[in-house]
Amino acid sequence: MANVTPAASEPTLVPYAAGVVRAARRPVNPGSLRVFLSSPLTAVGVVIFSIILIAALCAPLLAAYAPLDMVGPLGAGPSRSHPFGTNDQGQDIFSQILYGARYSLAVGLGAGVAITLISACVGMIAAYAGRWLDDLLSTIMNIFLVVPQLPLLLVIAAYIPFKGNDPSGAALTMIVVITITGWAWGARVMRAQTLTLRNRDFVQATVVASEYWWRIVFQEIMPNMISLLANTLILSSMGAILTEAALDYLGIGSISQVTWGTMLNKAQANSALFSGEWWSFVFPGLAIALTAMSFILMNYGVDLVSNPQLRVVKERRRRRFSRTSPTDPASARESEVRV
Repeated sequence: MANVTPAASEPTLVPYAAGVVRAARRPVNPGSLRVFLSSPLTAVGVVIFSIILIAALCAPLLAAYAPLDMVGPLGAGPSRSHPFGTNDQGQDIFSQILYGARYSLAVGLGAGVAITLISACVGMIAAYAGRWLDDLLSTIMNIFLVVPQLPLLLVIAAYIPFKGNDPSGAALTMIVVITITGWAWGARVMRAQTLTLRNRDFVQATVVASEYWWRIVFQEIMPNMISLLANTLILSSMGAILTEAALDYLGIGSISQVTWGTMLNKAQANSALFSGEWWSFVFPGLAIALTAMSFILMNYGVDLVSNPQLRVVKERRRRRFSRTSPTDPASARESEVRV
């Protein structure tokens, strides 16, 4: 039989077990990080998230006061000693923002990792196993997708006690509550993607080679879903941070913990909006908004890595504008019409 050189878009086949062929693992593209950071929006998102993460980790060094200590006048506006002002209890809002970032990021990233792991395992196993196991897991997914998330969150949070003064216990409880209600949508997407990959040649080659099912799922199918896993992690973490803030704002979480949600809850309870103490709710709300925006911008970079068409369109636009002279009005109008 003549040797045929495989196409560039097809997986390379190598001899395996006396005639059975197996797809060779694709090497990691070293330019993925460069592509990820090629977009200015993604770079801005990475910078914002890095600043928030560093500020959270260095909160004891950056904060001049303890978050629950009465260190200033009641309801004072921003000043040199208190850059973000104080609340109606005389507590420094800047210190609370820094310490609240530690709790919110811990809950968000912890729940994001847990949701991604559960979604990947359930979705890929359901799609690869098929038959009754796929029907059972799909039914469970549909139940969690049909039930409204917020009422389910309130019910589960009401029956799971939060550890009062233990930050790690309260964060772990919040992670469990958010994970229970947030894994189904990711599992549905993983299942759909796995269904498209299970019939590919490189997967069928490992099936013919009598490999274990767990190896086929986690070592052959999963590496081709890295971008989807990253997308699920980013969006799940963002959703967990917003959900945690919403539960704390509603008073369902641990009120004794300093979080961005509890800061908003106290500002609402003290009628900060009507009394003109805008700094009590603007700064924690801005922290939540900036964190969510950083995740969205980073997710755009993941789309660039996973979708080559976006890079092609971006490169074409860059070349088109580079060929157009900005000093030539006719060329500039022609470029605007083409875009």
